[in-house]
Amino acid sequence: MANYVETQRFHCSSAAGRDYIVIEHARAPRFSPSSRVDYVTEDGDVAERLDDGSFLLLLSNEIIRVS
Repeated sequence: MANYVETQRFHCSSAAGRDYIVIEHARAPRFSPSSRVDYVTEDGDVAERLDDGSFLLLLSNEIIRVS
């Protein structure tokens, strides 16, 4: 991801108790007018942010909560 910069990490867990780290990537440069933010787990699973406290893992449709 040469055009992206890691901006934040979120510690999350599933209802089954599995822990995840979700990494937020922002398009570089950080303050460009066409800024875009993507989320991915440390394992490479793509995530979508649902709200301030939860993410949806797109491949498994699992909701994980920020802890």
